[in-house]
Amino acid sequence: VVSYAEAHGNRAAGREFDGIAESNIRLWRQQKECLQALPRMKMAERGKSAAYPELEAKLVEWIAERRQQGSGVSIVEVRMKALTIAKTCANTAGFKASHGWGNRFMNCHSLSVQRKLPMDSDTKVLQFQKFIIKLRKQHCYDLSLIGNADQTPLNFDNPYNRTLEVKGAKTVSIATTDHEKSRFTIMLACMADETKLPPYIVFKCKTNAKIYEALMLDWLQTVWAKRPCGLKRKRSLVVLDAFQCHCMLSIKKRLQQDKTDLAIIPGGMTKMLQPLDVTVNKPMKDALRRKWNTWLLEGERTFTAGRRMRTPTLQDVTQWIADVWVELPAIIRKGFLKCSISNAMEGSKDDALW
Repeated sequence: VVSYAEAHGNRAAGREFDGIAESNIRLWRQQKECLQALPRMKMAERGKSAAYPELEAKLVEWIAERRQQGSGVSIVEVRMKALTIAKTCANTAGFKASHGWGNRFMNCHSLSVQRKLPMDSDTKVLQFQKFIIKLRKQHCYDLSLIGNADQTPLNFDNPYNRTLEVKGAKTVSIATTDHEKSRFTIMLACMADETKLPPYIVFKCKTNAKIYEALMLDWLQTVWAKRPCGLKRKRSLVVLDAFQCHCMLSIKKRLQQDKTDLAIIPGGMTKMLQPLDVTVNKPMKDALRRKWNTWLLEGERTFTAGRRMRTPTLQDVTQWIADVWVELPAIIRKGFLKCSISNAMEGSKDDALW
C-alpha cells in the first residue's frame, strides 16, 4: 500500500486497496521505516514504545538481581527505585513514576505480583504430602474422617473496600458504623466429603496462650468430638496450621483420646496446603460482607445517645454466619484435592494438586 501511494498518491492507493482510509495511509507512510524493520510474521504493532528505555532496562536488571537474592519486590519499591534510577539517566525530566506508569511497565515486561512463599516451599510441600500419604496408607481414612479447621478474624464493621463513583470525585466515602476495630473470631471446620461442622464463634476474649488453649480444648469437645462419626471414636485425621496452640501437649492428648491423628501444615504454607484458605475463607467473607451491607441499607439500626450507630447484634452476626455457612457452594472437596489431602492414592487426581 505504501509503495503504491508513493507512486500514485494516497487517495489513489485508498481506492486501489478496497477503500483504505487516507489517514491510515498517511500514517503508514510516516512509519515506513519502522514497519519495514518489524519481523515478517508480526501482524500488528500495538502500544507505545517505552518512553524511558534506559531507565526501564536498568530497573528490570535491578528486579532480577533482587529476585536472585530471594528478596521480595513490591510495586511501591519499584516506583521508588525508578525515581532513584531516573536521576542517573538522560531524558527523564518530568518523570514521576506514577501508578499508571507502574502498570504499563509491568505489562510491557511481563511482570506480575506473585504470592511470597518460603525459600524451601517445594521441600515443605513434598514433606507434607509424604506425611499425609503415610497416614492414609496406615489407617485408610474415609473422606468423612479427614477434616480441616481454621480460625479467621472478622470485623463487626465490614464495608466494601471499593465503590463506584463519578470520575474526578475528590472524596469517596463509604458508610460504616465506626466500629472498624471491633473484631471477633470464627473457627470453621469441614471434612473432605463436604461435611460442614458447626461454626465456632468467639466474640470477645483476651489474647494469650492460656485462653487460646482453653478455647481450642472447648472446640475439640463441643464441635470436633460431636461431629458425624466422632462419638464412635473412629480413627480420624485433622489438618491444622502451625499456630502454637495447635502443638500444645494438652491439645495432642485430647486428640489422642478422640483417636484423631494430627497433621500440622508447615509455617508459611497455609495458602497452598490449607483447604479452608484455598477455597472457603474468601467466598465466606465476601458473603458475610454482603449480609452486612444489606443490614446497613435495610436493617433496623439503633444509635447511642451520642448518635453513634451501634454494630449489628450478636444474634444478627451469628445468624449471618450460620446462613452463609449453609449456603456455601460445593467447593470444599476441591480444596482438599488441591492441597493433596484427599486425592486418589493411585495418582488419578494429581492434576488437581497445586
